[in-house]
Amino acid sequence: MFHLLHRIRFAKHGLLGTAGAVALLTGLCIHAPALAATSQDNETLIDADEMASDQQHHLVTATGHVEIARGGYVLHADRVTYDTQSGIMHAEGHVAILMPNGDVEFAESEDVTGDMKQAFAEKSAILFQDNSRLIAQNSQRYDGRYLVANRGMYTSCNVCKENPDEPPLWQIRAEKVTHDNVEHDVYYHNATVDFAGVPVMYTPYLSMPDPTVDRRQGFLSPMPGYSPNIGNFIRIPYYVDISPDKDAIIAPTFSQKDIGQLGGQYRERFDKGYLQVDASMTYADLVSDSGVDEGKNWRGHMLGNFRYDLNDTWRAGTDVNFASDKSYLQRYHYSSADELTSRAYVEGFQGRNYAAVNGYYFEDLRPGTQAVQPIVLPEAEFSALGEPGQTWGGRWSLNGSSLMTTRDNVNQGADQQGPNTRRVSMAGGWDRQLISSSTGLVTNVSGLMRSDSYWADNVMYLDGTDNHYNNVLFSREFAQGNVISRYPMARNGGTYQELIEPIAAITVAPNVHVSAKQPIEDSQDVVFDETNLFSPNRFTGNDLIEGGSRATYGIRHAITGNDGARIDMFGGQSYDFSSNADLPELSGLRSGASDYVGRIEIVPAPWLDANYGFRLKESTLDPQRQYARITTGVPEFKPFARYLSGYVTEATGTVDQVEQLTIGSDSKFAKYWNLHTEHTQAFSPEPGPRGTSMTLSYADECYIFATTINQNDTNRADIHSGTSVLFHFFLRNIGGLHTDSTTSANFPTEFRQY
Repeated sequence: MFHLLHRIRFAKHGLLGTAGAVALLTGLCIHAPALAATSQDNETLIDADEMASDQQHHLVTATGHVEIARGGYVLHADRVTYDTQSGIMHAEGHVAILMPNGDVEFAESEDVTGDMKQAFAEKSAILFQDNSRLIAQNSQRYDGRYLVANRGMYTSCNVCKENPDEPPLWQIRAEKVTHDNVEHDVYYHNATVDFAGVPVMYTPYLSMPDPTVDRRQGFLSPMPGYSPNIGNFIRIPYYVDISPDKDAIIAPTFSQKDIGQLGGQYRERFDKGYLQVDASMTYADLVSDSGVDEGKNWRGHMLGNFRYDLNDTWRAGTDVNFASDKSYLQRYHYSSADELTSRAYVEGFQGRNYAAVNGYYFEDLRPGTQAVQPIVLPEAEFSALGEPGQTWGGRWSLNGSSLMTTRDNVNQGADQQGPNTRRVSMAGGWDRQLISSSTGLVTNVSGLMRSDSYWADNVMYLDGTDNHYNNVLFSREFAQGNVISRYPMARNGGTYQELIEPIAAITVAPNVHVSAKQPIEDSQDVVFDETNLFSPNRFTGNDLIEGGSRATYGIRHAITGNDGARIDMFGGQSYDFSSNADLPELSGLRSGASDYVGRIEIVPAPWLDANYGFRLKESTLDPQRQYARITTGVPEFKPFARYLSGYVTEATGTVDQVEQLTIGSDSKFAKYWNLHTEHTQAFSPEPGPRGTSMTLSYADECYIFATTINQNDTNRADIHSGTSVLFHFFLRNIGGLHTDSTTSANFPTEFRQY
């Protein structure tokens, strides 16, 4: 016997007699053979206000909020008439059918088979699960697979609420639209693309994946543009779907000034890792860093990442970043990076402990003659941290590292050469936090003991000559104690909260002087500001140590309103009890009393956000380093400015003074529209403009457009100043044109979501 029905809910107001119900069920079972199976997919659920049976004409009628569910389909209508002989249901009045894939079909009236896999509808509309829609004069579904819409119109734009009869921003009109729900393809015959109600393109045939497709082999959106380096260019990527866990992109680029370029990407996912490689190559003219035309050369790049989890503790990987020459990445719009770092590593994490073995290769892309970069192989490090309160009320720490660097110093000048270094370092520490319950004073006590040993050769004299030290053996032991106390005082002012927090620290350590024979590898930068005022060692890396005893003091004052407004100020200074001649002269730390450092942040309302950081000379209060950022205005017009002034310093001395100003604005001047402008002006070194850009963008739920005009005022070998024009144009679910990721970096986030 057939399993006729899983359950039936009869009329809410009037009940159909037993004979009528049996007739309906019998008709569904006998005249729709697909209903005769015994699986749950073939069980039918019916709900209606009223049901009636006309046995003479073989009709069963359900009226009033009719719902019929079968095999993943759900039919809603005001009235459904079922012909028990033909097995056809005729639905009318607010007809809607929910498909198994989430799409919804609407119609004024529709004829549907008992299993709902075949149907014919007048004046129908399909709402796809991604909110795009297809409207047709009539449509037909058959085999549970195909939908054929005659005189159809497709768009992913929302209907205008104020004027529903207004055409969408864009639409595709076609004589016939066929949707294959198995292969997930949509075919348009005799199609016209309308934009703002105006036909802009005709094609006799157009096909594309439906909105459910995440990946499909074929051409991706082309990337056109113009730059002063290669002229007009277009990159045409082709996507290769290799398997569910791997894919590739092949992207040739054709430009006005070069013959061509081949680029691509490969991606693969493993059970415990991933691999991604981006690469390109071309045979093109090369101008050396010194300006010499070297003729045609093979040029290219590779950027890759590989990571594999060996187990729950250890993982291994590589980061490969390589370019054939200094100008390649920027010339061909891959990256504007000044330096490339490649790394191979094995690292492990266990609780609070960490260990790693690394190898590094550096490539300096900055113009001019630069120092020889080292090959670091190997570098090993570990860090261990004890439980809080485990040791004398605090916790212990243990850190160690070893380093080996080699350089190719052959035929290099003294200003380019560097040492070949072997270094082993060990450091043990302890720290504890004490909080006074009576006063609220918060005190951190810490101690450190470390030892460093060096063996190096080719350590250059500091006088700039070609002389150097070889077979240098050097060791250093160091101990340091540090106490820092904070006394936060807070009060509630009703509509605001106020915090005043004095901070003071004492650091005790022996004086340390840098030996002329000591190699310096990772302590190249010295930046003294409010962020590291209370740091025990204000050098970066391990090579240099800030010794001596000093006192450090500062104060923070913050007021925060209940409406989100805030003012936050901090300032401080340190006093070294012994002059530290190892620090650069303009670092702000060399004399007994350091420069004053601090910051001021002011956000009185949503229309103003200002931040100012400073370092003032201790004796004259002259600014030595300044950073200012201010944004004001409303979304319709929000100007901004960024200012930077300071000395670029290295451990061996001052390099240069830098001063530049960037001004611009963001304007959401209309719904969906945004205008971004920006200009950078340098005052030192080499005063003059650095760059100007303007991006006009439009983004709504179905259409994205942007154009960027960028004026680059910098020159270097193989890269010229000039104007670049870049485009970004997308119709959702259809495709479009866009520039590459580098040149679209200033586009809004929504520009990169398709």
